[in-house]
Amino acid sequence: MWSTARLADGAGRDTDVEVNGYSLSCAVPDDDAEPTGATPFGLLAASLSSCTVMSVRTFLHRWRVEPGEVTVRVSVRGGSSPMLERRVTVVGAVEPDLREQLSVEIDNTPVTRLLRDAVPIRTVLVTG
Repeated sequence: MWSTARLADGAGRDTDVEVNGYSLSCAVPDDDAEPTGATPFGLLAASLSSCTVMSVRTFLHRWRVEPGEVTVRVSVRGGSSPMLERRVTVVGAVEPDLREQLSVEIDNTPVTRLLRDAVPIRTVLVTG
């Protein structure tokens, strides 16, 4: 796994990013404007949401639970101390005991473990 970012000479704020050969543009947002594309914090949120959604589905399949659609939305709350808010939605029904184990799994995904000491992560789990 690898990533490379290139910023052209000058005053530009758009960065060309390559992740394992996949190219995208990333903008460093101006403090006054709402970003219109991927940002560094947005890519961080994408890492957390994609890792979480795959971990949730894998966990439920291991327990022979059909999860239906699984959605993970991660929002970055700024300010002087940033925080990540993660909402995990599983369409399928999950029994209370397994739901508790799923919560533990969510709190121990690889990207969660990397980030949690640096930035608070608040998680809400919703199941069908």
